[in-house]
Amino acid sequence: MKIKPSSRRKIFPIESPCKKTTYNSLIDAKESIAYLQENKFVKDLTAYKCSVCGFWHLTSK
Repeated sequence: MKIKPSSRRKIFPIESPCKKTTYNSLIDAKESIAYLQENKFVKDLTAYKCSVCGFWHLTSK
């Protein structure tokens, strides 16, 4: 069976006004922190919700 696309529009990813790595939720950010602490030996990371873009970022402060 051949699937035909419903439209020919190009889809562009949403760009955040921040140049930092963005996470959609606190859970996603915490999973990234856990991975970094286990595999990259990074300590003291926390997640915060950005007041500019509304996404979550990581900080070491």
